[in-house]
Amino acid sequence: MILISLTPVLFLYVHSKEYMVVTTYSLVVLWVLQIVYLLHYVNKTNRDLSRFFDAFQYQDATLVFNEQKKDKAFKNLHQSFNHIINAFGKVKIEKEKDFIFFQHTLELVGIGLLAFDKEGNVKLCNPAFKELFLVEDFLNISELECIDKEFPDFLERTKSGKQKLRNYLVKNRILKLAVKATSFRLEDEQLKVVAFQDIKNAVDKGEMDAMHKLIRVFAHEITNSVSPISMLSASLIELYQNNEEKSKDDFIDEGTISNTIMGLTTIRKRSKGLLAFVDEYKNLTHLPKPYFELIRMEKLFMQIEMLFKEEFKAEKIEFTYHLQDKDQELIADEKLITQVLINLVRNAIDALKETENKTLFISTGEANPVNFIIIRDNGAGIPEDVIDNVFTPFFTTKEKGSGIGLNLSRQIMRLHSGTIAVRSKPNCLTEFTLQF
Repeated sequence: MILISLTPVLFLYVHSKEYMVVTTYSLVVLWVLQIVYLLHYVNKTNRDLSRFFDAFQYQDATLVFNEQKKDKAFKNLHQSFNHIINAFGKVKIEKEKDFIFFQHTLELVGIGLLAFDKEGNVKLCNPAFKELFLVEDFLNISELECIDKEFPDFLERTKSGKQKLRNYLVKNRILKLAVKATSFRLEDEQLKVVAFQDIKNAVDKGEMDAMHKLIRVFAHEITNSVSPISMLSASLIELYQNNEEKSKDDFIDEGTISNTIMGLTTIRKRSKGLLAFVDEYKNLTHLPKPYFELIRMEKLFMQIEMLFKEEFKAEKIEFTYHLQDKDQELIADEKLITQVLINLVRNAIDALKETENKTLFISTGEANPVNFIIIRDNGAGIPEDVIDNVFTPFFTTKEKGSGIGLNLSRQIMRLHSGTIAVRSKPNCLTEFTLQF
């Protein structure tokens, strides 16, 4: 800059000297060269900045600036550039490590995860989701209509934080899933992540608990039947063994014959009771394989109403049912589900025997296919101390009850990958919920 400033002054001086023509033109050329060099010097800084920003734009952490410059200004600038690029490279490596860790974690997670934006474009889908629903790679949730026509709409309507239970029929395989979603915003992009968890393990645990209860009931019932049979048999054997040396006329009198007949009658009665108990158990363990189809709920409820119409009239029970939608359907085996409803309605009728203003009400959930059915009555209810045992085989509070109706209903619901639950307030409300 000093040379560029002094050169015009020198030019004016030599221009006044006529004999210094060559020097005058030389100064003009020198001045132009000085300006060109200045522009080159300034543009070099711009070029370095441009390379530096391009490295950031294309996430290139391999760019290295020369730090061996003689010009101290450029040397310091290049050192600063290299420090920033190295720091950026470390951040990029950490980000890639986190991403790889995240990807491998998603592959191992047993819960199906699906993330998508407002337009339904898929941002993330882990292998567990694909394995759960037996689908291949897809780009938009609209392609998931192959699972269920309403599945994409369900994904969009699912609210954050609230867990739902859903059943899906995938290639003749019923899935019982706990569904939970969360929504969040990344810059200007609104995203939603939906998690699908197969709760089959929880159902299996419940089956083990039920099996333990069944074994306890079996042991109790068999002991109650076999003990008197054993004692009576021993008593009869002892009666005849003690009188082996006597003649028949001496000890076989009317009393002996009467005692013998009574003992054998009791043995036969207890034996029949034990056989009946075993037959009832067979009914629990030999349920037919369900045939899944779409059932119109209105038709199903009308059949129940028609079946019990006379009993409702005789017992003065006000029976009503409610559908969220007349076109609602259920994916189930019609015969088996009808049997469950018959069992529950029959229990409700018995519970309403001593109740005034008797009411029995059946309703469905909002979803279609139906996700739950509720059977509610205002009868005597179930005492708190026995409500945990109502599904135990052969447990009953009725004088003539077999104790297999509710357990049979639970077995049928398990065949549908569903559950049956009960809540009761004695003399106020009893409600059974069939969750599909």
